[in-house]
Amino acid sequence: MIEYIVRKRKITLMFFVMVVVVGFLSFLQLPKQESPDIIVNIATVTTIYPGASPEKVEQTVTKKLEEKINELQGLSYISSHSRLGVSTIIVETKSDVDPKQKWDELRKKVKDAEADLPADAQQPIINDDLNRTFVQTMAITADTREQLYSLSSLLKSWKDQLRTIPNVADVTIEGLPEEEVRIEVDTQKLSQYGLTWGQVMMAVKKENERVPLGDLTTDSRTYQLKLAENYDVNALNKVIISRTPEGYPVYLKDIGTVKLTTETVKSYSYYNGKPSVSLSINAETGSDVPSLQRRVDEMMATLEKSLPAWAKKHSIYSQNERVDELFGDLSREMWIAIAAVLLVCTLGLNLITSVVVALAIPISLAVGLLFLPSLGITLNMISIVSLIIVLGILVDDAVVVNDNIERRLSVLGERPLQAAINGANEVSISIVTATLATIASFGPLMFLNGNAGQFIRPVPVIISLTMLASMIMSLTIIPIFRQWYEQRRRSGVEDYRKPAGLLGKQLQQLTKWYAKRLMPRILKRPLLAGMVGVLIGTLAYGLIPFTPVQLFPNDDRPQFLVDIRLPVGSSIDETDRVVRGVSDWIMKQPGIESVASYAGGSAPKMFGGDTSAGEGITVGQLVVRFDKAKVKIDDMMEPWQEEFKKLYPEATILPKQLEAGPPVGKPVVIRLYGEDVATLRTLSEQVKSKVAKIPGTYDVQDDFGIDSYTLEFVVNKELMEQKLVNYNDLSQTLRLVSEGITVSQFDNGTDLLDIKLFLQKGEEDPSLLFQRLTVANARGEQIPLTQLAEVKPTFSTQAIPHRDLSRCVTVSSDVRGRTATEVMQEIKPMLQTLPLPDGYRWEIGGETSEQTEIFIDMGKLSVVVVFLILIMIAMQFYSLSIPVLVLSTVYLAFAGSLIGLFVTQTPLGFMTMMGVISLSGIVVRNGIVLIEFIEEARRDGVELKQAVIQAGEARLRPILLTSFTAVAGLMPLALSGDVLFQPLAVTIIFGLLFSTMLTLIVVPSFYTVLAEGKRKR
Repeated sequence: MIEYIVRKRKITLMFFVMVVVVGFLSFLQLPKQESPDIIVNIATVTTIYPGASPEKVEQTVTKKLEEKINELQGLSYISSHSRLGVSTIIVETKSDVDPKQKWDELRKKVKDAEADLPADAQQPIINDDLNRTFVQTMAITADTREQLYSLSSLLKSWKDQLRTIPNVADVTIEGLPEEEVRIEVDTQKLSQYGLTWGQVMMAVKKENERVPLGDLTTDSRTYQLKLAENYDVNALNKVIISRTPEGYPVYLKDIGTVKLTTETVKSYSYYNGKPSVSLSINAETGSDVPSLQRRVDEMMATLEKSLPAWAKKHSIYSQNERVDELFGDLSREMWIAIAAVLLVCTLGLNLITSVVVALAIPISLAVGLLFLPSLGITLNMISIVSLIIVLGILVDDAVVVNDNIERRLSVLGERPLQAAINGANEVSISIVTATLATIASFGPLMFLNGNAGQFIRPVPVIISLTMLASMIMSLTIIPIFRQWYEQRRRSGVEDYRKPAGLLGKQLQQLTKWYAKRLMPRILKRPLLAGMVGVLIGTLAYGLIPFTPVQLFPNDDRPQFLVDIRLPVGSSIDETDRVVRGVSDWIMKQPGIESVASYAGGSAPKMFGGDTSAGEGITVGQLVVRFDKAKVKIDDMMEPWQEEFKKLYPEATILPKQLEAGPPVGKPVVIRLYGEDVATLRTLSEQVKSKVAKIPGTYDVQDDFGIDSYTLEFVVNKELMEQKLVNYNDLSQTLRLVSEGITVSQFDNGTDLLDIKLFLQKGEEDPSLLFQRLTVANARGEQIPLTQLAEVKPTFSTQAIPHRDLSRCVTVSSDVRGRTATEVMQEIKPMLQTLPLPDGYRWEIGGETSEQTEIFIDMGKLSVVVVFLILIMIAMQFYSLSIPVLVLSTVYLAFAGSLIGLFVTQTPLGFMTMMGVISLSGIVVRNGIVLIEFIEEARRDGVELKQAVIQAGEARLRPILLTSFTAVAGLMPLALSGDVLFQPLAVTIIFGLLFSTMLTLIVVPSFYTVLAEGKRKR
């Protein structure tokens, strides 16, 4: 086959040129993104039940929905929170289930449960698009809130226009409350005219709602009938509610006021201290961020002209900036890596040969990239790093083939054509086995489940494709080039004896020393030499307890978050005061570029991972951007936290670094299960106090929260029956004081606005307001509320959490200065001594739970990898001892990695596990080719020890070259790389260097021991 390809080189070259051109065209069309699209297998079901207590929401909404949802197969867990007026259920599918299909089934189950929900409960809303981050978030600022709110219709028009851009999935506006028509009636005037609020409601409803009139058809024509619409809110003032005994009309304006206003503001946002509205743009899955950003910028340039002079647009965050920065850094590292690989090649090869060998890089990459669009893989930081990992390995096959052809030319004195064909043929089986072994080590990663599996999927795909391409290229292009090149320069065998490369002479001397002096000594006592090598490697495993463990590191981007939490019962105005105060303080600090502040909830989701600070009027969050050249993030985190404790002792204020990698949950999560809320609260308090004492923990909290302030109405049931008042009339009257009652919808010509009815309450004390309140009975008489119920101040549960249909409180904590694993090792013994009543239990969740699951999955895959490599090698050598011998190089490589991780204090985590799996594929290549040469020599009748020495002499140079090219390719990533990929580079570099040194001793030693053992048998 190789002979045919070499002889028909024009056809082969044309084919490769075509593939390379098409591959690079595919590369140019690949969408660029920051990180791979992760389809999150989590959905939420949110149901609003206005005014209902957490207990009522739990019994009448949450339980009904949970029971139906639990009928679904393939769910990982169901968790829920029943709060005042709202039920939130989180559903997660198992990682091997297709989420999209499961969410369709979820919708059907929720629809079935709707019939059992209370009549006043709103339709449940299902959100299954939780991890999609915004590609850009903009802030529109003005000097006052009133100015901002006046931009409502303009910003809604912007939203509609931005949605028309291709690949824009959605546009959301935050900080702009919905408009509503607010009717406030005076209770004293209602009493004066002898009216009830129910009469007001019915009069407004009848006046506002129109029935469609339909068509009128005559003999020759059809007429559409319509009433003239009224778009002026003030016209509602003239609605006649009733008439006095004298016959005079009582208008709505006589008993109250009507005004067009915004709904009760529950959130505020600011940009650099100025009131703002956030406009966030969401991209479709697999979109190209740079081209989408260009289209957005073009449209925004036009839309911005319609802003008044007092309003300004600012970009809070743009994913494109991060993409440009990432691709700039990674592209630079890639070019440095290519130059480093080329330089290492020139140490042992002449320049022209080095260039041709280095051609393996663009050719293999082009072929590998050819299939990415059809596999749905985009160009992101993971795929770029995959290319950097594979850079140094791609030239391995080419170096091996070239070196063997060089040996046949110079040492055996063959003609160029024969040397090219024989040289490639001789190593072809080893190269195929070694390449398949490398692919076998990466391939199983494609089957890793969950978020981490989706996150890492480009690595095995790109490496497998490019390695296959590299193998084919080395067995075709290299022999073609060497045959063509040697025929042109051949002037006698003498030329070939000159060592090639910048360090050719030194490499030759090293080879002679290794073959003539070191190997004979080692082979005198091979078992001892091999055992010493293994012992050195085994000692390195003792460093595991001293190496930190962290699943994913903190990100190094120039942004961080500040989470703010106020005590339960605080108003939105109090939260707003603290958020603005913190924002103003931060803006005065050195190196700060901008601060986007949000009071009454979390910031829009701009970054990957779990960035939410929570929801509700007592929550705030800041997105702070700083200049990395002027200030370091570590100098801000803890000092700022201490400063905030002094400035705002009443609030919990926590600066928080962003995490690299996919979302993995809080570092510390402990779940306590049981039925009684009071018992769970007691247990939760015990656990929280113990966790808080452990060094490294901070922000320890549970999801019960502190009890909220409550005004409880103790009803006199007998008197209610006597006065003919029912619970519905009583509760609706009380609701007029709090949330109001939606009467109808007003058409203003562009939108339908809610009309809400309230009782005028002013700024007075709630107890005085309730003293004036009356409830209409069945006869229409006004019964004072004070006769029917007594108002008592009390506290009530803020939320009732469930997990898998049982009541369950979750205690969580962040960690600083230590890893989650270290902290959990101290927490577990403490939990085991916790006295629990019958029917109560605890379990561990969060990052360490996710970490365990991922490590178990990776462990299973590692077993598959080992067996696949064993099978590949066994197929080549038809031996069971040789595969085990070759795999000893993996054992030694991991030992080297552990030394590297310990020395650099790089944590063991997901990316180091990736590095180990990568290593197992890279290091076995050297062992396979070395043993193939020994076997070949022995088949030719060479004595065992002489065969081992000859193979070592022939393979030393290519083994050193291939190892050093891989190290050179990864060095830029290890020295200046992204925090996410540095551990991976460190793992591979140290593992490769250590195993290369020991492989050249251990493999020949143990091979000799095994062969002599077989001979004696």
